[in-house]
Amino acid sequence: MKRLAVMLCVLAGSLLAQGPGGPGFRRNGMGQRPQMMQQAANADALKQYLGLTDAQVQQLKDLRKQQAESQWPTMQQIRDKREQLREAVRAASPDSALIGQLTVDIKNLTETLRTNRTGLEAKAQALLTPDQKTKIAALAEAQKLMSAARQATALGLLAPAAGMEEGSGMMARPRAGRMMMRPNGPPPADRQ
Repeated sequence: MKRLAVMLCVLAGSLLAQGPGGPGFRRNGMGQRPQMMQQAANADALKQYLGLTDAQVQQLKDLRKQQAESQWPTMQQIRDKREQLREAVRAASPDSALIGQLTVDIKNLTETLRTNRTGLEAKAQALLTPDQKTKIAALAEAQKLMSAARQATALGLLAPAAGMEEGSGMMARPRAGRMMMRPNGPPPADRQ
C-alpha cells in the first residue's frame, strides 16, 4: 500500500509539472500558447503558401476562437483538479485513493482537450480546397522535422533560418533599440 502511495505521488508530481499540454507547454489565460495566438493573428505566410482567401482566414480564426472558448471550462476543471492534487500530495497523510482519482480525472480531462483539438482540425480542413489540403499535408510532414532541424542548427549542421536567432530557437528582435535574445555566454565577436 505504501509503495502504491509513493508511485501515485510520483505520477501526480510529474503530471503537475507538465501541465495540460505536456512538458514545456506554457499557456496564457485562454489556454493557448501566446506565440501561437500571435502567429494565428498574422497568418500572412500561411495565406500566401496555401492561397487562402481573406474569408477563409477569418473562418479559421473564428473556429480557433470558438474552440478556445469551449475548452475554457475544461481548462478550469484541470486547474482545479491540479490544485486539489497538489494539496493531497502535500498532506501530512496523503490519501492514495484521492491522489489516484484526481490523477485519473486530470488524464481524462486532458484527453478531452486532445479530442476537441482533433475536431478543430477536421472542421478547419473542411474549409480548404483540395489543393490547399495537399499543401497542408506537406506542412504536417515538415512539422515532424522541426525538432531535428532545430537540433541540426544547434550543432552547426544547418545555418539558422531567416529571422531566427542562432542557437536560441527564438525569433530575433530588431536590433534598433532592443536587445536580442542570446544563449548564455559571451556576446558574438562582432559586438564586443
